[in-house]
Amino acid sequence: MKGLVADITDRMIFGLVAAMFAVSVLQKFPDVAGLSFYCDLVNVWYYDQAAVSANAVVARFVTYPAFQIANNPQAYVLVTGMILLAAVMVSTFILLKLLGRLGLPRWRALLFALSPSFLYFAYYNIDVIAVLFIVAALYFALRENWTLSAASLGLAVATKLFPFIYIPFVWSSQRNWKERIRYVLVAFLTWLAVNLPFMVTNLSDWLTMVNVQGQWGIEDSWMIFVIPRMSPISHYLFYILLALGIAHILRHRMSLERAWFAATLVFMLSSFKFPPQYFLYILPFTVILGFTSLEPLLVADMLNALIIATWFTPWLNAGNPLEASSPTQWISLARELILLAVLGYVVHPNLLKWLSEPIARVQHSPCNRTGFVMLLDNRKNCPI
Repeated sequence: MKGLVADITDRMIFGLVAAMFAVSVLQKFPDVAGLSFYCDLVNVWYYDQAAVSANAVVARFVTYPAFQIANNPQAYVLVTGMILLAAVMVSTFILLKLLGRLGLPRWRALLFALSPSFLYFAYYNIDVIAVLFIVAALYFALRENWTLSAASLGLAVATKLFPFIYIPFVWSSQRNWKERIRYVLVAFLTWLAVNLPFMVTNLSDWLTMVNVQGQWGIEDSWMIFVIPRMSPISHYLFYILLALGIAHILRHRMSLERAWFAATLVFMLSSFKFPPQYFLYILPFTVILGFTSLEPLLVADMLNALIIATWFTPWLNAGNPLEASSPTQWISLARELILLAVLGYVVHPNLLKWLSEPIARVQHSPCNRTGFVMLLDNRKNCPI
């Protein structure tokens, strides 16, 4: 079996990724007998084009061409699907380049697509576009091509706001303040170039996203168990926890890709809003960080897919999937607890080693690990 996986070619990888994406599109394709799965792109954006304004402006670059070309929902799905497929394939190409640079086997690129969350959410919203820009920004940063990395990160922020959290970790990899200031300036100008036309033509419409996100209640977050769903306290708590988490990661020396993964987990786990499509941002890091035991992330991935599986089924979500009493939110909590353990290991690997095995074994045989500690492979000291 290992030999079969090791012999997989790049062409087979691209083919499997495209096949998984095609299934994701087919699930939401209008009027296919027996398939009527929900997705933002079709169920909301196609029938209410004003709803696109509630998202960052790159959503318009995906949907507006389809609105111009398509005169029916089937054509709309095909056009938007081709745009997102292109993003997925380029992301896969970059992940393969990253695997080569990091000295990891190329079959690991399949971990990006062979995922329950990818199967459902690859065609759902525009998150795969943001994933593309994030992995591109990371790839160019590892090559110290700061200009292209900054431009990619600016596009990522224009797609989903949260990737700005990666900037402090890029700064820690740069040599001087001239590089740091230039990085932020390029990222900002790229973001501005994408946003400015919409800001000039209709500022109130552009501000819709800010207003909508500012009024968003708790969604699929542990906060639902301690804070009323629509309380603004959840937003303030998010900002505080995010800042503290990023600052804590910055205190620990680690590779850039590992720091970005930790920052991604901090964002997901501190936020008042962790919808299941956000798991797509975790998948690229499962590819490039060399995990040897994938069980914790695979379980979290399956629980993540269960959130959407129960969301629209009243007898499974107890009538309202947003309430703390709903099984949907308990599934979400279990997912977050697993990811919290992963975050703890990524930032404090020695602590979890101490908790899970005798100190003598850690000192004399760091590669002979059991249980959860096997999650992360140390490429420098342990075989893959």
